[in-house]
Amino acid sequence: MQSSNSNSNVTGNIIQILASIPEFLRKPMMRNRINDFFTLEHEDRVEMIKSVIEVLPSMDMSIVARLFKTWLELLHEFEYEKRISLFNIYAMLLADNPSILARINLEPLVDTFNSLHQEIKTSIAADIKQVIDKLDADKRMLLIRSLPKYALDAIDYK
Repeated sequence: MQSSNSNSNVTGNIIQILASIPEFLRKPMMRNRINDFFTLEHEDRVEMIKSVIEVLPSMDMSIVARLFKTWLELLHEFEYEKRISLFNIYAMLLADNPSILARINLEPLVDTFNSLHQEIKTSIAADIKQVIDKLDADKRMLLIRSLPKYALDAIDYK
């Protein structure tokens, strides 16, 4: 079994490699990986997302933003239930460890989100708002207090 630090290093390397590949190659590769993700058991999905969250504070967010854009565009192609299940894991993990958000420069990700086609942006924002609203009150407040105002504004969260 790999350690969390080892998983984070591997995850960071994968993110760097995928971000450096031209989008026309990256998109089909990521689509396949997202499809694979949804075939995993829930616990494995949680571990995979946990390793992504753990590595983000050490990543160059301008590089991550390229990958983030492709990821959001691809997620928009998937069924609503799959998107919600994925965003729910992120929300739960971040609510359980809100201090990690303070160590991540979210501005490049929010800028990338804001640059999406309006249809994708509106759909993804609605999904994220729904996930946040369905968290129990304590987790919801922890997460909301940990997110910068500009990130909440980007999804029009009131």
